[in-house]
Amino acid sequence: MDQTLDEVNKHCGEHVQAYAACVDDHADTWKTDCVELRKALTKCTDENVTLMKMVRMSCQPIIDRYQTCLGNNEKDPSVCISSLHDLYQCTESVGQMMAKMNALKAKQQPLPGLDNTDSKPPPSQ
Repeated sequence: MDQTLDEVNKHCGEHVQAYAACVDDHADTWKTDCVELRKALTKCTDENVTLMKMVRMSCQPIIDRYQTCLGNNEKDPSVCISSLHDLYQCTESVGQMMAKMNALKAKQQPLPGLDNTDSKPPPSQ
């Protein structure tokens, strides 16, 4: 997860800072006042951070359930702890799947210094 946060910060750090500043400046109205900054941050992460895009694709129903719960329980968000746990489990599963895919890709890479483009022996003279 730290690697993902590093990727988000690397590619979308300005978006993260702008959104955080907006939320801080609009404590009571950030949900409406900062919506465009949130959309820009989401777009940036989707375009630049593969794991975030995969999480959003795989876990969207769980994300929606958690956000709905938070919206319905603003005064007591602890009610949503089970939804948060489900979201955590989904993101971890996606992260594990991505790690396995990356490991498989790494195994399939040709060894450096070897020309694997032609496996036929050289013609005999």
